[in-house]
Amino acid sequence: MVKYERNFFVPCDDLRNTSLKPVLCKDEPLAAGALAVNFLNGFLSQEQKDSIILDENKSKILPGKLQEKVIIVTLKDEALILKTNSSVWRAEIMAIKSDIIAACNRILGKIAVKTVKI
Repeated sequence: MVKYERNFFVPCDDLRNTSLKPVLCKDEPLAAGALAVNFLNGFLSQEQKDSIILDENKSKILPGKLQEKVIIVTLKDEALILKTNSSVWRAEIMAIKSDIIAACNRILGKIAVKTVKI
C-alpha cells in the first residue's frame, strides 16, 4: 500500500527539490475512504468521518448475509442509520442491535453510537 505525504502542493520554484515521492508504509496502509477523509478533513464533520470509517468496516459490524442486505447510510446524533428493503432483515437487525452498537463503538474507539435506526 502507498501512503502520500500530507503536503503535496509545492510552489513552482521548489519543483526541482520536491519530495513528493510516495512513502511506502508497511504498518499503516490507508484505505480509499481514509484517503478521502484526509483530503476532505476540513469539509467533513466528525460524524461524517465516523460514518465513512464504519462503512469501511461493515464486515466487522454486520454478520453474514446482513453485509449484503443492509446499507450503512450515516451516523447522525449518536444514531447509526441503516437501510434495508425487507422487514425480515429489519427484524434481524433489531435482534442484534446491541452487538452492532458495541462493534461500532469498538471500531471508532469511543462511544459515538447509542442507537440504531432503520
